[in-house]
Amino acid sequence: MIFITLSAEQARDPETEALGRDHVGYREGMTPAEMYHANHGTWVIGRNRRHERYVLFAFRGEVKLAVEIQRIETIIVRSEGDTRDDRCVIHGRILEPGHRVHDAYVGRPSPLGAGRNPVRYFDSPLDETHACRCGCGQQVAGADFLIGHDHTALHDRVRQIGTVADFLDWFDIVRGNRPVHEPADLNPSASTLR
Repeated sequence: MIFITLSAEQARDPETEALGRDHVGYREGMTPAEMYHANHGTWVIGRNRRHERYVLFAFRGEVKLAVEIQRIETIIVRSEGDTRDDRCVIHGRILEPGHRVHDAYVGRPSPLGAGRNPVRYFDSPLDETHACRCGCGQQVAGADFLIGHDHTALHDRVRQIGTVADFLDWFDIVRGNRPVHEPADLNPSASTLR
């Protein structure tokens, strides 16, 4: 589950703000729709967590809003060489009383303590799980693999082919992207044609 800690409401310039909003953050008395509009983006969401189903928004240690994620859209893509992370918008449906995630979290203390980053993740007993894609048989929620199992799965597949070099050769043949390694012409002024 994605967990986002909100700051107090802050004004923004709609002309320069990525989503055209005039404010972000939380203030007392916001409706769920106002809170969603002000805070569903722009966030750094880890690529391996973009399969999460729910996001919680909290302010000062209390969960204020729960949203079922319909999709996560990358809207700010950094250019090559820019070390900052891409930014995403969470598109979803606001959960109401009667939904199990809403009832378990909204209006209650945060399931996570204070943290440095506004966007964090946790495994909730309410998350739906599926088998880890590595084939280990363990259950995982919100991701394709348990932590580190993606590397294990890749290395297991490499071993089935042989060495890393064997795997690269096999992959390039199968994908049709075999790189062409031409010898460099170190003397371009000399002609080989006569």
